[in-house]
Amino acid sequence: MHRISDLPTYGEDYDVMRFARAAGWLLSGLILAAVNGANAQPSPATPSGVMVTNEALAALLREADVLIRAGKPAEAYQLLEPREGDYSGEIAFDYMLGIVALDTGKPDRATIAFERVLMTNPNFTGARLDLARAYFAMGSDDLAKNEFQIVLSQSPPENAKEVVQKYLAAIEERQLARVQRLSGYVETSFAADSNVTAVTSDFTKGVQTTFGIPGVLPTGSSIKRSGTSAGVAAGVDLIRLVDEEKGVSLFAGAELREKIYNISELNSSNLDLRGGASIARGDDTYRVFVSLGEYRQTGMNEGTNANRETPALGADWRRKIGERDQVSVSTQYSKPRYATQPTQDTDQIMVSASWLHIFEGKTVPLVFASLMRSVDNAVRPLATGSDVSHTTTGLRVHFQMTPIADTDVFLSGGVSLRNDDSLNARSALTPPVYGRDVTKDVAIGFNYRPWPKWAVKGQVAAFRNDSNLELYQYRRTEATLSLRYDF
Repeated sequence: MHRISDLPTYGEDYDVMRFARAAGWLLSGLILAAVNGANAQPSPATPSGVMVTNEALAALLREADVLIRAGKPAEAYQLLEPREGDYSGEIAFDYMLGIVALDTGKPDRATIAFERVLMTNPNFTGARLDLARAYFAMGSDDLAKNEFQIVLSQSPPENAKEVVQKYLAAIEERQLARVQRLSGYVETSFAADSNVTAVTSDFTKGVQTTFGIPGVLPTGSSIKRSGTSAGVAAGVDLIRLVDEEKGVSLFAGAELREKIYNISELNSSNLDLRGGASIARGDDTYRVFVSLGEYRQTGMNEGTNANRETPALGADWRRKIGERDQVSVSTQYSKPRYATQPTQDTDQIMVSASWLHIFEGKTVPLVFASLMRSVDNAVRPLATGSDVSHTTTGLRVHFQMTPIADTDVFLSGGVSLRNDDSLNARSALTPPVYGRDVTKDVAIGFNYRPWPKWAVKGQVAAFRNDSNLELYQYRRTEATLSLRYDF
């Protein structure tokens, strides 16, 4: 695969590109760029191989060439750009201006300069090669491909031909990626948790105040304990464009997560499968999808585990607003089903909305906020006649910035409110009550990218659940460090 970073630039592979621009290949384009007429005495050749008769211009271009060779194309651009009004239309000047514009991330400005060169001399093959490179940098693959093919038709030397072939291969791969894109990741992590089963600090008291039963001692998952875990995860996603004109794509993906605790009964496995279709119309994207989640955990109580299967159907809409904002709305219907706890089965409807904003500034600060509401309707009643139907409303906010290169820092938090819809669904109080929980969490952390496609993430998160049923109150803190590779 030939990524943009693999392809030669004026600064990174000067000899190859210099040879492509040298007098031996520029053919009839490398004649005198006479300013004062055909009878003027020429000055020495400029770095591009083009000879000029204007001593001031020749000196200016030689100074720019020194900066380029020193790895300072930005300074060369700052030197040449203010003189564009004086020398626009001069092949040597326009060519060098195009080179430094391209190598300082201004391909749009580079195309203007190279096009001026080719208007004066269509046979200037070096300028055509760099025009093709500029089109490639802009993502105008069809225009770039056309220019590269013209370059090949002009019998360039072998090393320059190899450069062109690399670009053509990269264009083919990029065009294929627009039709079909496969991506994925692998990740490993380590975590330490102060309360691995999220239980109340005084279980005996919690049972007495919630169910009116004194003297019950905690066992199994009811015992408050700290723990550590190691995790591995991997995921893959495939997107296939099926109708470019209408913007229709199909997508599918899978993700597997395994977590191994120092308490073996808590080891868990989570498999998610998903697929669907999307339509992109301008700044709007619409999706429909289906998913299936499989969660497995042995559990600490004999005969009871948390194993469940959750099929779901959903749809969402996203809109890009300008260059710095995006909003989305989604809805989902799911049916979580528990293997050993059928009274916990529900039919769930969830709706959510989110907003992303990227602020101006060198640190690229951004904020993401989301609001959700879900309604779980119990499939069957509990033995008491109540059921586990409940409604949950949640709000999350995430703030991130990049204070130094390749390192993000973030602060996020959330709050959710759960209201039981059935009296005494989780208690046996008199008079009966509706259970009510408020869960809050906050996390602070960093993302560091030591190499391309690699990321190290660390975070510390604190959770707190307040409930009118004392048995369900808890506090926990978790620290996590992970290493991830995206491909």
